[in-house]
Amino acid sequence: MKWIALTGGIASGKSTVTLRLRTLGFAVLDADAISREVTAPGGSALPQIFTVFEGVQAPDGSLDRQALGALVFGHEEQRRQLEAIIHPFVRARVAEEKERLRRKGTKVAFYDVPLLYEQGQEEHFDAVILIAAPEESQLKWLMQRNSLDEEQARARLRSQLPLAEKEKRTKHIIRNTRNLEFLEKEVDRVLRELKIRSPAVD
Repeated sequence: MKWIALTGGIASGKSTVTLRLRTLGFAVLDADAISREVTAPGGSALPQIFTVFEGVQAPDGSLDRQALGALVFGHEEQRRQLEAIIHPFVRARVAEEKERLRRKGTKVAFYDVPLLYEQGQEEHFDAVILIAAPEESQLKWLMQRNSLDEEQARARLRSQLPLAEKEKRTKHIIRNTRNLEFLEKEVDRVLRELKIRSPAVD
């Protein structure tokens, strides 16, 4: 099974790209979705998070994500602590899902993993696709999507490796610089580069 990473900065358009891939019939795993799963009520990562970070447990016992975000974004040590807790649980779930897809006979699977380069995971994939968007577009989308002010949004952008550095390391780049139609054509172009056909066509 071909195992292909999708990465890019926060609010760069990865969700739209994964929707396009799923529409074409591809299997796509989502690191953020799995991270939310392990930090949801009853999630495997919650006990450690509540032990390490004060004031992030909501009255109903769930994770106060806004409070946690305020603690870790822009604070390198706290962010690394959180990642050290969550990432092993996420990796275990991804390994389970990857094996399930392989046994099912899946030919190609994608993994949407925003922190691919930050975590040094690129060597574990047959190919890497980068979704690249202008920083001002990222900032605008992030502020709207997460109801953040500009400084909060910039702190989240700064927590990731600069786009220019990611571009140097990536052969296959999807440019999210225009509209939805253009982005979908970019997805199709990169699939042709990788000589990958839609399962719906096979």
